[in-house]
Amino acid sequence: MTESTQTPEKEFFISYTGKDRPWAEWIGWILEEAGHSVFIDVWDFRAGTNFALEMQKGTQCKQTIAVLSESYLKAAYTAPEWAAAFAEDPNGESCRLIPVRVEDFDPPGLLKAIVYVNFVGISETEAEARLLRALKPRGKPDTRPSFPGTAAVSADTRSVPQKVIFPGTIDALDTPSDGTASASPGDSADSKASDPEAKNPFWPRTGVVEEADQFFNCEGTLRRIFESLNGGSSVAIIGEPNMGKSSLLRAVHRMAAEYLTLPRHPVWLNLARIFSEQDFYEDLCQELGMEPVDGNRFVRAMYRQEKQFLLLLDEVEQINQEGFTYKIRQILRGLAEGNDAPLRLVITARTSLDKLFSESYVDGQTSPLEGLCVEEHIQPWPAETSRQFIAKCLANGPIQFTEIEIEQLVQACNGCPQKLMQTCHQLYNHYREVL
Repeated sequence: MTESTQTPEKEFFISYTGKDRPWAEWIGWILEEAGHSVFIDVWDFRAGTNFALEMQKGTQCKQTIAVLSESYLKAAYTAPEWAAAFAEDPNGESCRLIPVRVEDFDPPGLLKAIVYVNFVGISETEAEARLLRALKPRGKPDTRPSFPGTAAVSADTRSVPQKVIFPGTIDALDTPSDGTASASPGDSADSKASDPEAKNPFWPRTGVVEEADQFFNCEGTLRRIFESLNGGSSVAIIGEPNMGKSSLLRAVHRMAAEYLTLPRHPVWLNLARIFSEQDFYEDLCQELGMEPVDGNRFVRAMYRQEKQFLLLLDEVEQINQEGFTYKIRQILRGLAEGNDAPLRLVITARTSLDKLFSESYVDGQTSPLEGLCVEEHIQPWPAETSRQFIAKCLANGPIQFTEIEIEQLVQACNGCPQKLMQTCHQLYNHYREVL
């Protein structure tokens, strides 16, 4: 190979897993902005190149920066990348391997002994300072430290890079240190400060959304739920915690009288507050206006009722715990089968029904709720939906977030509506306090 065709050695190879790509690109941008050379696959791998050979080039860089997260350690292909740097410098004298921790966890094994750069819970400015400081032979500051006998404090007002978004959490959002809220493009500072006492539009931060005007991006889901109910099926709302399942259940409760083609009296029961089968029957009978009965007596009593019910059960996995038997789920299924059934069910769960009641498959049985309920899976919000939600809440308000802040919020919340609500609420309150 001639000198002209050799690939010049770069300073830093950034090793990461796909989930942490925003961190890797942010680190790469900061390093190149500071005058360093970087090798990162999403920037340097071109169409037609050999992946393995390109990775080999990466491991030949002077130093390897490992974007450290639990996903990184679980990924099969990242281990050889950091191991190559470790093998070249097992004593750490040349700092060939620089771990950057981006999640709150304790690195195991050999990585436990290597000093890492910690990005957890800090601002972008501090993260950049820590990253660049870690590359120096010594930790001596660039400027004389403040005299310890004074209270002098200097504010770092470095502007935020505009092309790569810092992937940190809301607690790490950079906000102006002079007590003013930064205006969005086209806004004046006065327009943001005109009404600092305005009600925070991001609520509720926790729990169930009760107000209809606070719902967002739910129209399609609610339409499908009522289509299933009106078609004679029960419904299971499936999703991870804090994705809005309980809020949807409350909305179905409110809207049942208007949207059900055949009237059913809605009854809502939160199973998180019920700890035994006896409690379940007592609370349910009270909500149904019946004398407390259980088992077959409950079934007979239901068929004697003059009206039919829409039973909404929140956190149905609770009836899988100790204190509940298989029979209660069989009874619910029996009462909900058929167009003229006494019950129609809408339930929420974190797990698909074919996996929720694992003991149901003993001796060839099937889960009593599987096949009865149409599953409506609640997915994380796409980034554009999160942006639209923020824009709706801030519309015509006295405080507006910058585009940089919005992107930070969207990336930090990873499609979780409740987390987005909480982090936006926090940032909004910050601006109200400093104005």
